[in-house]
Amino acid sequence: MADAQSLDGRVAVVTGAASGMGRVMAKSLAGAGARIAALDIDRAGLDKLAAEPAFNARNLHAIAADTSQTADCKGAVERTLAAFGGLDILINCAGVSMRLAGANRPRFYDSDPEGWRRIIAINAIGPFLMARFAVAAMREQGWGRIVNVTTSFDTMMAPGLSAYGASKSALEASSAIWAKELDGTGVTVNVLVPGGPTETPGFFPPGAPRPPVLLDPELMGQPIRWLASPASDGITGSRFIARDWDTSLSPGEAAARVRTPIGWPDLAKAAEGARGVAI
Repeated sequence: MADAQSLDGRVAVVTGAASGMGRVMAKSLAGAGARIAALDIDRAGLDKLAAEPAFNARNLHAIAADTSQTADCKGAVERTLAAFGGLDILINCAGVSMRLAGANRPRFYDSDPEGWRRIIAINAIGPFLMARFAVAAMREQGWGRIVNVTTSFDTMMAPGLSAYGASKSALEASSAIWAKELDGTGVTVNVLVPGGPTETPGFFPPGAPRPPVLLDPELMGQPIRWLASPASDGITGSRFIARDWDTSLSPGEAAARVRTPIGWPDLAKAAEGARGVAI
């Protein structure tokens, strides 16, 4: 029987692939047979990724790019198509923390304006740019996957995280919109979150307080393989928490247990009920 999670012949673009969750997901997809276009602004990190046993010259194309820049995103998609002849999967994982706006989680009125702006550009605008250019190939072939990494809902509204929370809230809403706009095309859009603070190089500024418990980014490996594969055909507009993924179950059962709608459907329903019409 064929493996429904096999990614043989598929091409995946993974942003933020040089470290942390991006690295884990790139390796997981490669392990399932996918060819990986690994994007990151960290050239040295991409070199280290290329040296790992999971990769070789046939299944990895490293692209140094800044996903906040339109030309870099367009060029990355073009280079992926040129290198591998297709594009099936986009994993938007590249992101930065509040450290760009100031040390120790600054309040919005103490934040560095340019750093605040760059957080939004990388975390929210970058995924849009990548999807904007990647989705044409997916729509043409009638099959594709977009998976966006957002964050926990309480983190989106936590004090000291004004830019980070806003950027991830924007990406959450964008994901819901893209899923609706791509409905019926064969291209699905879903959200995957770790479920808590995760050990990510450079995410916590030197000397800043760190959470008492950090999740292992390896927990993203199994959910992303299922989400990227034909096993998840028809599943769109959903969010999945990797922390709660039960590896003792079949992937389909594990996914069903942690699957919820993207965004804030309860708020939307309450607003419709109060007004009698959706706005």
